[in-house]
Amino acid sequence: MFRGLHQHLIDDKGRLAFPAELRGTLAAMGASDGFVLTRSLYDPCLVGLTEADFLAAAQKVRGLPDSNPALMEYKRVFIASSCVVSIDRAGRVCVPRELRAYAGLDRDALWAGLIDKFELWDKARWDQLD
Repeated sequence: MFRGLHQHLIDDKGRLAFPAELRGTLAAMGASDGFVLTRSLYDPCLVGLTEADFLAAAQKVRGLPDSNPALMEYKRVFIASSCVVSIDRAGRVCVPRELRAYAGLDRDALWAGLIDKFELWDKARWDQLD
């Protein structure tokens, strides 16, 4: 289970530490080398999930008709903006520039564990949720 709040700094290359607790959960789920990162449908943050969970979500909408505007928005926001992120030997991930821009990630970032997925927030935006 993904849980907890973990604050980290983003360097000039877009890299930041991926928390050890979240890495342990990924490893227990058989996904120790990386995960899928994509835009949130509802909030100005990024969503991370295992590749297996991402593929299961994509499979659910695969056969549905593109004539549904909500489905097309889901595909454009959640599916099209996704990328596979690898965890390097130092336990860091590199967040692509486009995703950093969407989430407003500059320097202070916060990972939030949400049971079956996790989010990556700009710390100031997270603080505004209170």
